[in-house]
Amino acid sequence: MHHIHGIFRWLYEIGNGLAKAMYLHLLWILFTLLGLGVLGLIPATTALFSIAHQTMDKKREAPIFQSFFNMYKKSFIKSNVLGLLLVAIGAFLRFDLTISKDIIQFYPLHLFLLIIIFLYGLIALYFFPVFVRYELKGWQYFKQAFLISLARPFETLALLICLFLLYILLSYLPVLFFYCGSSLIVFPIMWFAYRAFLAVEESKQIKLKTNQEHS
Repeated sequence: MHHIHGIFRWLYEIGNGLAKAMYLHLLWILFTLLGLGVLGLIPATTALFSIAHQTMDKKREAPIFQSFFNMYKKSFIKSNVLGLLLVAIGAFLRFDLTISKDIIQFYPLHLFLLIIIFLYGLIALYFFPVFVRYELKGWQYFKQAFLISLARPFETLALLICLFLLYILLSYLPVLFFYCGSSLIVFPIMWFAYRAFLAVEESKQIKLKTNQEHS
C-alpha cells in the first residue's frame, strides 16, 4: 500500500510540476505582450527566472502571480536597459562575424571573433540567474556572470549539454514550446546556475575564513 501511495505521490508531483510550468509560461507570454513585446520580453523573462530561483531557494514568500508581477514591475527599467544592451552587443558580434566570413575572410580574425562570441554566450547564459540572485550595479552583472561561468566549468558544460538536448526535444516536439517552452528552458538554466552560485559562495566563505585565520 505504501508503494502505491509513493507512485501516486510521484505522479501528483509530476502533474503539479507540469501545471506550474504551463501557468508560468502563460504568465510569461501575457507579461511579454503587456510590455508590447519588445519591452516586455526581458522583464517577463527576469520574473520567470525569479520564480525559478525562489523554487530552488525554497522561498515561498508570496503566490506565484504576485511574485511574478512584483519582479516584473521592480525590474522593468533595470532589466530592460541591461538586457537590451546585451542584445545589442550580441547583434554587433553577429554582424562582425558575417562581415568576417563573407568579406574579410581572414581566418585568425574569424577564429578570434568565434572565441569572443563563445565568451559572450557564457555571459548571456548566466545573466538572468545572476540578475535575480545578486544586487549589483550595471556592468557588474556581466562581470559576475562571466566569472561564475569560468569558475564552475562543470556546471557550465552540463548546462550547455542540457540546452542542446532541449533544443533536440523541442525540434521534434515543437508543441511543447507552445504549452510550456519558456519554463522548460528557464528552469534547467536556473538549476545549474543555482548550484554554481552555491559552490562559488561556499568557496568564498572558506577563503574568507582562511584569510581571517592567517591574519
